[in-house]
Amino acid sequence: MTMDSKKYGDDEVINKLMNGELSLSGLSMFLEDESQSSRIRRLYLEKKYGIKFQYIVSGNMDNEDAGKRNIENMIGATQRPLGFVEAKINGEHLSGIKPIFLSTTEGRLVAGVARGLKAINSGAGATTTIIDDKMTRSIIIETSGARESKRIMSFVKSNEGFKFIKAEFSNHTKHGELLGIDCYTTGRNLFIVYKAKTGAAMGMNMVTIASNNTTAKLVDRLNEERKKQNAFEKELERSSLSSTKKLLHVLSESGNLCIDKKPAMKNVLVGRGVSIIAEAVIPKEVVKATLKTDPESMAKINYVKNYVGSGLAGSLAHNAQVANVLNAAFDAYGQDVAQIVDGVNAFDDVAVTEAGDLYVSIYIPALEVGTYGGGTIRETPKELLFASGVYGEGDNEGKTKYMLAELIATVCLAGELNLLAAESSGQLTKAHASIKRG
Repeated sequence: MTMDSKKYGDDEVINKLMNGELSLSGLSMFLEDESQSSRIRRLYLEKKYGIKFQYIVSGNMDNEDAGKRNIENMIGATQRPLGFVEAKINGEHLSGIKPIFLSTTEGRLVAGVARGLKAINSGAGATTTIIDDKMTRSIIIETSGARESKRIMSFVKSNEGFKFIKAEFSNHTKHGELLGIDCYTTGRNLFIVYKAKTGAAMGMNMVTIASNNTTAKLVDRLNEERKKQNAFEKELERSSLSSTKKLLHVLSESGNLCIDKKPAMKNVLVGRGVSIIAEAVIPKEVVKATLKTDPESMAKINYVKNYVGSGLAGSLAHNAQVANVLNAAFDAYGQDVAQIVDGVNAFDDVAVTEAGDLYVSIYIPALEVGTYGGGTIRETPKELLFASGVYGEGDNEGKTKYMLAELIATVCLAGELNLLAAESSGQLTKAHASIKRG
């Protein structure tokens, strides 16, 4: 722009943004003052969405509370750049145009997500669907061998056994609800996998505490019953297992069959946390004008890159860059970033519709997020959760968690859409080359 930015105060620039006379992307060039641009963006969001920022401005943190709740050997706090995008979402738990916040040091990531959303927003927006919701934890009981493991599995799966386990589980959590249990054995090692709803919390610690205490009570009961089962004792004496008649005990409070923070096909197949799909149809004219490519090229590169290429590599994931967007969203919203390992095993689907438009979707089987507890209590994540309307205090049903999952799945979809378009049109290297280096 050639206008003299010194003429304009904050309020006048904000009005230009609100009425569309000035774009967010052109703000820095117009003002030539990044400090003012950053301030105006915050004020713009506050005015548009009726929200109020405090902590992202000053970077203040309650060090005493954080030192007790979130970290040890605390010496201060780190910072990463924070940006935002706006998405049109048709979700099961939220709808309309929503601000979504992303924290990253990767140049062009937010711009790429924004471009993907521009294409999505030009139509009906992204449609999000919650497929499942459960948090899991596996506990290992060491038994005398396969026969005893089988007996315990039969009891655990019986009406009497499940009733006992569910009652014990509820004694150790206010917000968790046991949905079911699965059992697996390799002989003397018996794995019990607890599956539970956890309200607004991601729930890993909640389920771990309840599962461990429940298993301890189960082992106590089984040991008492074992002493009374003379027939079983005699069976052991006649077998080669007579030397293993020690009492049952919990071998591990975490048996890795959950599976948590490790790549695994199980989480792909049965899900963990929130399992969600985000999808959209992009008119072919928008694909050409905004994404600079065509639906046929998009479908082809998704197949060859995400399925042939990933398949040859032996990857569990069939997507372009989900980890990038998950990292940015998790950091902004105070999520456990280690669980990106589970969330990254996502699947893109790109096809050409009968009308010649572009269909694109992403399935994330294990999106482990929460809107209350853990890192969400810290000042900046809490503020951003409030700004997106999804902070979960008092939400025992978990609706805010589903809303956050819908927001994150939508930006993941936009990130995939943009990167596949950039690669199919040869724009990727050019985009990254435009970043200031050094």
